[in-house]
Amino acid sequence: METYTDTPYKPFKEEVADALLNKEHFLVALGTAPDTVKLATSTDDAIGVLFEKSAGNPHVNVRLLGKGGSVKVKAGGVIAKGARVIWGAGGKVVTVPAAAGTYRTVGIKLTQGNSADNDVIELLDTIETRVVV
Repeated sequence: METYTDTPYKPFKEEVADALLNKEHFLVALGTAPDTVKLATSTDDAIGVLFEKSAGNPHVNVRLLGKGGSVKVKAGGVIAKGARVIWGAGGKVVTVPAAAGTYRTVGIKLTQGNSADNDVIELLDTIETRVVV
Protein backbone atom coordinates (compact mmCIF):
# COMPACT_ATOMS: atom_id res chain seq x y z
CA MET A 1 0.00 0.00 0.00
CA GLU A 2 1.29 3.43 -0.97
CA THR A 3 1.43 5.85 1.95
CA TYR A 4 3.16 8.87 0.42
CA THR A 5 3.22 10.61 -2.96
CA ASP A 6 6.18 12.90 -3.62
CA THR A 7 4.97 14.12 -7.02
CA PRO A 8 1.95 16.16 -8.06
CA TYR A 9 0.59 13.18 -10.03
CA LYS A 10 -1.01 10.04 -8.61
CA PRO A 11 -2.63 7.05 -10.31
CA PHE A 12 -6.15 5.97 -9.36
CA LYS A 13 -8.89 3.75 -10.77
CA GLU A 14 -12.22 5.08 -11.94
CA GLU A 15 -15.16 4.45 -9.65
CA VAL A 16 -17.30 3.67 -12.74
CA ALA A 17 -15.69 2.39 -15.96
CA ASP A 18 -15.15 5.15 -18.54
CA ALA A 19 -17.16 7.69 -16.51
CA LEU A 20 -14.14 10.01 -16.73
CA LEU A 21 -13.55 9.55 -20.45
CA ASN A 22 -12.97 12.96 -22.10
CA LYS A 23 -13.03 14.65 -18.67
CA GLU A 24 -9.42 15.86 -18.65
CA HIS A 25 -9.12 19.18 -16.75
CA PHE A 26 -12.22 18.41 -14.62
CA LEU A 27 -11.97 18.15 -10.83
CA VAL A 28 -12.19 14.71 -9.22
CA ALA A 29 -13.02 13.47 -5.73
CA LEU A 30 -12.31 10.22 -3.91
CA GLY A 31 -14.67 7.37 -4.80
CA THR A 32 -16.26 4.99 -2.30
CA ALA A 33 -14.07 2.00 -3.21
CA PRO A 34 -10.37 2.04 -2.23
CA ASP A 35 -8.03 3.90 -4.64
CA THR A 36 -10.86 5.18 -6.87
CA VAL A 37 -11.92 8.64 -8.04
CA LYS A 38 -15.06 10.10 -9.56
CA LEU A 39 -16.11 13.43 -11.05
CA ALA A 40 -16.30 15.96 -8.22
CA THR A 41 -19.68 17.48 -7.44
CA SER A 42 -20.27 20.73 -5.58
CA THR A 43 -20.74 18.72 -2.35
CA ASP A 44 -17.57 16.61 -2.68
CA ASP A 45 -14.09 17.58 -1.55
CA ALA A 46 -12.07 17.81 -4.76
CA ILE A 47 -8.62 16.22 -4.46
CA GLY A 48 -7.24 16.91 -7.91
CA VAL A 49 -7.68 17.42 -11.63
CA LEU A 50 -8.03 14.57 -14.10
CA PHE A 51 -4.85 14.66 -16.16
CA GLU A 52 -5.09 11.54 -18.30
CA LYS A 53 -7.66 8.85 -19.16
CA SER A 54 -7.70 6.32 -22.01
CA ALA A 55 -10.83 4.52 -23.27
CA GLY A 56 -11.24 1.03 -21.86
CA ASN A 57 -8.47 1.53 -19.29
CA PRO A 58 -9.78 1.76 -15.70
CA HIS A 59 -6.66 3.62 -14.58
CA VAL A 60 -6.46 7.42 -14.56
CA ASN A 61 -3.73 9.88 -13.73
CA VAL A 62 -4.70 12.72 -11.38
CA ARG A 63 -2.84 15.98 -10.83
CA LEU A 64 -3.27 16.48 -7.05
CA LEU A 65 -4.30 19.90 -5.73
CA GLY A 66 -2.03 21.80 -3.35
CA LYS A 67 1.22 20.70 -4.98
CA GLY A 68 2.13 24.21 -6.20
CA GLY A 69 2.68 25.61 -9.66
CA SER A 70 -0.22 25.97 -12.04
CA VAL A 71 -2.83 23.56 -13.35
CA LYS A 72 -5.34 23.56 -16.24
CA VAL A 73 -9.02 23.21 -15.28
CA LYS A 74 -12.46 23.50 -16.90
CA ALA A 75 -14.38 26.71 -16.21
CA GLY A 76 -18.01 26.45 -15.18
CA GLY A 77 -18.90 29.97 -16.30
CA VAL A 78 -17.53 33.49 -16.54
CA ILE A 79 -14.38 33.85 -14.41
CA ALA A 80 -12.26 37.01 -14.41
CA LYS A 81 -8.46 37.05 -14.36
CA GLY A 82 -7.25 36.97 -10.75
CA ALA A 83 -10.52 35.55 -9.37
CA ARG A 84 -10.41 32.88 -6.70
CA VAL A 85 -12.36 29.75 -7.63
CA ILE A 86 -14.09 26.84 -5.93
CA TRP A 87 -15.33 23.59 -7.46
CA GLY A 88 -18.87 23.55 -8.71
CA ALA A 89 -21.28 21.18 -10.39
CA GLY A 90 -19.89 18.67 -12.86
CA GLY A 91 -16.27 18.98 -11.75
CA LYS A 92 -15.81 22.51 -13.13
CA VAL A 93 -14.49 25.54 -11.26
CA VAL A 94 -16.59 28.64 -10.56
CA THR A 95 -15.94 31.95 -8.83
CA VAL A 96 -16.41 32.24 -5.08
CA PRO A 97 -20.09 33.15 -4.50
CA ALA A 98 -21.00 36.58 -3.20
CA ALA A 99 -23.24 34.90 -0.58
CA ALA A 100 -21.96 34.91 2.98
CA GLY A 101 -20.19 31.75 3.98
CA THR A 102 -16.87 29.94 4.26
CA TYR A 103 -15.44 28.53 1.04
CA ARG A 104 -12.43 26.32 0.28
CA THR A 105 -10.84 27.79 -2.84
CA VAL A 106 -8.69 25.68 -5.15
CA GLY A 107 -6.82 28.39 -7.00
CA ILE A 108 -6.51 31.81 -8.58
CA LYS A 109 -7.20 32.27 -12.30
CA LEU A 110 -4.06 33.28 -14.23
CA THR A 111 -5.50 33.21 -17.77
CA GLN A 112 -6.07 36.65 -19.32
CA GLY A 113 -9.59 38.04 -19.75
CA ASN A 114 -12.88 36.46 -18.79
CA SER A 115 -13.47 32.76 -19.33
CA ALA A 116 -16.70 31.18 -20.56
CA ASP A 117 -18.35 27.89 -19.62
CA ASN A 118 -16.18 24.93 -20.73
CA ASP A 119 -13.03 27.01 -21.37
CA VAL A 120 -9.79 25.43 -20.18
CA ILE A 121 -8.11 27.97 -17.91
CA GLU A 122 -4.86 28.11 -15.96
CA LEU A 123 -4.99 28.34 -12.16
CA LEU A 124 -2.31 29.09 -9.64
CA ASP A 125 -2.62 25.97 -7.49
CA THR A 126 -3.22 27.39 -4.04
CA ILE A 127 -5.79 26.09 -1.58
CA GLU A 128 -7.23 28.69 0.79
CA THR A 129 -10.20 29.16 3.06
CA ARG A 130 -12.15 32.33 2.18
CA VAL A 131 -14.79 33.87 4.40
CA VAL A 132 -17.41 36.02 2.66
CA VAL A 133 -19.36 38.31 5.01
